[in-house]
Amino acid sequence: MPNQTDALPAVPNPDQLATVESLLEHFEQLEAQFQMVREGLTHSHRLATLGTIASIIAHEYNNILTPIISYAQLALAKKDDHELMTKAVEKALSGAERAAHISSSLLGFAREADAGHVAKLHKTIDDAIGCLARDPRKDGVDITIDVPDVQVAISSLNLQQVFVNLLLNAKQAMRRTGGQLRICATVKADLVHIDVADTGPGIPAQIVDRVFEPFVTHREPEADGQRKGTGLGLCICRDLVRSAGGSITVDTAPGKGTTFHITLPKAQDLFETT
Repeated sequence: MPNQTDALPAVPNPDQLATVESLLEHFEQLEAQFQMVREGLTHSHRLATLGTIASIIAHEYNNILTPIISYAQLALAKKDDHELMTKAVEKALSGAERAAHISSSLLGFAREADAGHVAKLHKTIDDAIGCLARDPRKDGVDITIDVPDVQVAISSLNLQQVFVNLLLNAKQAMRRTGGQLRICATVKADLVHIDVADTGPGIPAQIVDRVFEPFVTHREPEADGQRKGTGLGLCICRDLVRSAGGSITVDTAPGKGTTFHITLPKAQDLFETT
């Protein structure tokens, strides 16, 4: 009869246990450092995106201020013209409200962190468009938004960053010929399906399978031969969507435009809105 003690597993000695505990602690530290780097990269990319649209913002602010200054000068020159004075005040109010909306969107976009985990879909899209500062229609791009009044289970800051990246890509793709940009969404059970579709030239076939990889860009060179963008936008979009339990895919074809399909969990009613 075999000795039952021979079948018992060997008990690790204290040195082995200490080594395992040390390795586990080291892995936890590495995971925490990786998370810090990932969050830092996401924030840095937001700031880089703001830099990309800085010239657009400056130009749009100039467009806002020019009529305000002109009407104010005319009103001061004709102080007895009450109709002109009223027009000057209306122009000033309209311009100030427009500038305030742009500034509010940009300040929100540049935030370091967002403690919330719920985003109002329509408001977040509006904030993302506000970050672009310049009305896309001025560049021949018509935007159609068809989304329900729904909340999704993702940080509003993160979702805004996803939309800003997709809007900038679509706007750049259609900058020469103009086109249509459509953002629509449907709710199916506990999921919200969002499509962001443009009528641009599409993503080149040679990179479409790698478009979510880091440092892969399909933007055409500018007049100076330089490519705008870091090649990290879509990679970060995928990371932010996945971290919320969602998914993002792309359908594209040369000359037929590009559609990004985003699926996110629907926020439950018990969640607190942001």
